[in-house]
Parts: sequence; C-alpha cells; structure tokens
Amino acid sequence: MLGREWATRGLHQGDLTALAAIARGARKDEQDRLERLAQRGFVKMKAGDSLPRVTLLGRLAIIVRKLTRR
Repeated sequence: MLGREWATRGLHQGDLTALAAIARGARKDEQDRLERLAQRGFVKMKAGDSLPRVTLLGRLAIIVRKLTRR
C-alpha cells in the first residue's frame, strides 16, 4: 500500500496510465498531465523533442502500480 501511495501522490486519475502509455510510445498527452508527471520526476522533456522520455523513477512507478493493482 505504501508504494501505491508514493506512486500516486499529487497525481490525478489516469496519470499513471498515461505514463505507461508514454513508456510504450503509444501517445503524447496533454500538457498539464505531462507537467504533473515531470514535477514528480516521472518524465523528462528534452528541448526540441516532441515526445517526453520516461525516467527510471517513472518506470519504477509503473512497476509499483502493476504490483499493487487491486
């Protein structure tokens, strides 16, 4: 439970799902969602790149989400 609380703190519903989709390269999301994920350190935007990159911390959040799914 503690892991899920860490992974979802400060995020809105669907943010971790969007993070998983970004990791798969499936889509580019809304700017406000990307900003929330970037503030938590889950994604990094590179200048000149149109797609965000999922960080190691973001990948860990995806794993925690999968392991603690109800």
